[in-house]
Amino acid sequence: MSVINDLVRENQEIAVLGFILFSVIILAWNIYLHKNLSQIKKRSRIFFENKDAKDLEEIMFNQIKNTNEAKVSMEKMFAENNDMRKKLDACIQKVGVVRFNPFAEVGGNQSFAIALLDKHLNGVIILSLYARDGVRVYSKSLKEGKSEYRLSKEEEEAIKLASAQ
Repeated sequence: MSVINDLVRENQEIAVLGFILFSVIILAWNIYLHKNLSQIKKRSRIFFENKDAKDLEEIMFNQIKNTNEAKVSMEKMFAENNDMRKKLDACIQKVGVVRFNPFAEVGGNQSFAIALLDKHLNGVIILSLYARDGVRVYSKSLKEGKSEYRLSKEEEEAIKLASAQ
């Protein structure tokens, strides 16, 4: 022990400078750690504010619960979307209209053929023939763009126009 005491007495100035340097390093390290701790506290206050949970585990549990609820809602929306797409396929999507004059004595192309088709070319064709003594209206069902009844050239043209859409 006396050897250490003798060494410190002989090099007292160097020892004091060493302790001062060591104290400054420890102080700087303490300031750095304090700054980091303050940032972590600030982030945790922001993270936990407006939360009903008291700890991180409860927040994570709530987040997982919310994620699962969102997943169920999305699956329900996708199922409803698929149902709507199927219904939309059966709606009238394609329309073709041809106006014509079937009789020489009546002018103005007042007769028409209109094809109303769904995505799969199923639907109806309506034919209206205008004459001086009245109007006649006919309809024919269509399956994949074809009818079991004979079609006029105007009706076929209306189907062709609707199919092209």
